[in-house]
Amino acid sequence: MDVFGGSLPWRWLVVRPLLVSLAMVLSVPAAAEECVVTIGPHDRLGRGRPVVVEAGESLENALALDGDVILRRGARVKSAVAVNGNVILEPGAKVTGSAASFGGQIRVAEGAKVSGSRLQLSDGVKIRSENGKDLNLALSVAGEDVSSLLVAKLVEKARTCRFEAGNGEIKL
Repeated sequence: MDVFGGSLPWRWLVVRPLLVSLAMVLSVPAAAEECVVTIGPHDRLGRGRPVVVEAGESLENALALDGDVILRRGARVKSAVAVNGNVILEPGAKVTGSAASFGGQIRVAEGAKVSGSRLQLSDGVKIRSENGKDLNLALSVAGEDVSSLLVAKLVEKARTCRFEAGNGEIKL
C-alpha cells in the first residue's frame, strides 16, 4: 500500500533519518566510538541553548542539542533539527528541506512552510511527507513507548559528540 502517494526515493529520504537513529542507538560499537559533528560555515549549532535564525538570515543547517531551533519571520534554512527540543517556525519562516525533532515537537505557524518532510520522534513517530500526507506510529514494548526509549538513547549519544569547524559532516 502506498501510504504517502510518493516514490520509493522519497520514502527513503524520510525513513533514512529514523533508521540511522535506530542503528546508532542499537549499535554497541557505535556507542563505543567517538562521535564528531563538523559545523560548516553556513550552519548554526546550539548546545543547551536555543538556535535562533533571525529575519532575513539564510543558513544551510540549524541544529540544537538540548534546545529549540527557532526561525523568525523571513528566516530560511535548508534543514532544522532539534535533539531534545522543538523546531519552531514563526509566520513567514521557511525550511527548504527537512525538519526533525527528537524529543520535542515541530510547530509551524500559519504562513510558515516546511518544503520537505518532517520527522517528529516524541510520543510516537510522526512523519509528514512533502505532499502533506501524515503517518503516525505509536509503538510500545513491555508497556514502554519505543519513541521515548529511542529519544533517550539518541540524546545520550548526541551529548557525547564533539562539535568542530569543518564542512558539515557527521561521523559516528
